[in-house]
Amino acid sequence: MTTYDVPRHTPTASVTVVGTRRREASAGLGWARIVVGVLSRTVLGTLVGLLLWAAVPAVVGWTPTTVMTGSMEPRIHPGDVVVAKPVAESSIHRGQVLLFQDPDRADHLRLHRYDDNGQGTQIVTKGDANPAADSTPIDRSAVVGVGYLRVPYIGTPFVWAAGHQWGHLLVTGSVLMLLVLGARADRPLRRELKGEGGAASDLEDAAAPVALDPASRRGRRLARRREQRLRRLRGAAGSLAVAGLVGGLALTLVVSGGAGAAFSSQAANQSSFAAASAYDCLMPAVTDSPVFSYGYNEGSGTAALDSSSTGRAGTLSSGVARVSGTCGSSPYVTLNGTSGSVATNAPAVTAPTAFTIESWINLPANSTGGKIIGFGNQATGLSGSYDRQLWVSGTGVITVGTYNGGTKTVSTATNKNYRDGTWHHVAGTLTTGGVLTLYVDGVAIGSITGAAGEPNTGYWRVGYDNLAGWPNIPASSANYWFAGSLDDTAVYNSALPAATIAQHVKNGR
Repeated sequence: MTTYDVPRHTPTASVTVVGTRRREASAGLGWARIVVGVLSRTVLGTLVGLLLWAAVPAVVGWTPTTVMTGSMEPRIHPGDVVVAKPVAESSIHRGQVLLFQDPDRADHLRLHRYDDNGQGTQIVTKGDANPAADSTPIDRSAVVGVGYLRVPYIGTPFVWAAGHQWGHLLVTGSVLMLLVLGARADRPLRRELKGEGGAASDLEDAAAPVALDPASRRGRRLARRREQRLRRLRGAAGSLAVAGLVGGLALTLVVSGGAGAAFSSQAANQSSFAAASAYDCLMPAVTDSPVFSYGYNEGSGTAALDSSSTGRAGTLSSGVARVSGTCGSSPYVTLNGTSGSVATNAPAVTAPTAFTIESWINLPANSTGGKIIGFGNQATGLSGSYDRQLWVSGTGVITVGTYNGGTKTVSTATNKNYRDGTWHHVAGTLTTGGVLTLYVDGVAIGSITGAAGEPNTGYWRVGYDNLAGWPNIPASSANYWFAGSLDDTAVYNSALPAATIAQHVKNGR
């Protein structure tokens, strides 16, 4: 009988080679997948840790709050979450950072430092970055807690949302989605390793009777080595993920300054005028809830910081020049009358029914006048609808006006020329009852009833916009640009009382 030797090992060797190639491909991509997965999980884990660090204390009765303004800089920044620990009234003492019911805004909290004692049991508070103490003292019963923990920047999305900075939120959301996808980058690798491990064992068992083939043995050895290497890689990935998370949380504690480093002592309130980015000593304690308030106290650049709680920073155009100052002589800006304006950097808003618009102005003798503040339906250029505005004529007459089917205006006397090279405070108010009033240097120049603003959606404009069709306007449309100096420009969604406007004048620039 003739016997044939059938090479049964050949198919097994072929399968082994294919498996080896697959393992080589997996090994080539393994490190890249693991690095992406580990980094993504570390960042996401750290963010989750920060959120828990800020939120969990609420379970035991502590109060987390997001800082919305820069009044407590440089230790506490907008976007930080500060957790306040409740304490007995008797243990509250000077120097502590207190979270308390805002005496000037119902249903709001304020985070300021205990600066001094008031009358009786009252407390005088002050923001570290503010030049003066808060105007309204608080009672000890208004204190919610003492600042104990700072979680840095985790509340920044709330600040962006309050300032309608939707682009920032969109970018942040996109980055988070990429991190979630990145955290799953090495998941196929782990699944593949588990599946191929079982397949390799099956192949080895099937190939056992023909294990004498050298090529098969060498292929299986290479496969086992690569499989062991990838398994070690997977183990390393798990260890690195845990180490990264722990390291991220440790970094959180360091950045947060431990339990109370951010609250331990009052920050210095000095400014270096040689190289200051902002004159902190001139940042006012704003208590009348403005829509925006520009003090122009920055040392340089085109940004106009908003000292209100809304975060509507402005931008100076190329026709605006800064004039430096000191704590005793406030900086200001000068607009050239041809291209200078201040953009309010905010999306379109609904025009308020009642309002106050105010600014300090300084008009040189050759000023051509122009718009000081106004509301228009265009963010740039000339608006088609425009009212709720203050402006100056080419002869120095100051006017406030509204439009709703017709113009309503109040002006200074035509024989009074405010182009005198000195500072004047100008303000216009409209009450919900339709009373329009013009103030100059804290004195009511005149009022008119039956006024109302057009129900528009648009933008607050500073230094330029349309004035066509109104009385006492500059000689030509080319002079709608304000020519003069501005300081402390602000807008409010309410009609401030005469006494409040007089106090603003008394406070000075």
